[in-house]
Amino acid sequence: MNKPIHQVAVDVLKAAGKPMSTAEIYAAIVKDGLYEFKAKAPKSVLRSQLRRHTTNIAVANREKSSVFNLDKNDRFSLS
Repeated sequence: MNKPIHQVAVDVLKAAGKPMSTAEIYAAIVKDGLYEFKAKAPKSVLRSQLRRHTTNIAVANREKSSVFNLDKNDRFSLS
């Protein structure tokens, strides 16, 4: 079974060991073939899913399993 995109992003951030932007996370996912994006705007889908799982921002559809933090430079890290 394939991992949800936010779990793939967790793996990328763990491997990187540093905060990353949506574009950096996306590039790592594509480079390593970690997830098959079927959307027309995959970076937007990724960003939306990252934000849904981020603890320190207000979003209407936040998931209970929030695992990310977003810093002032718009980079995601693990919480």
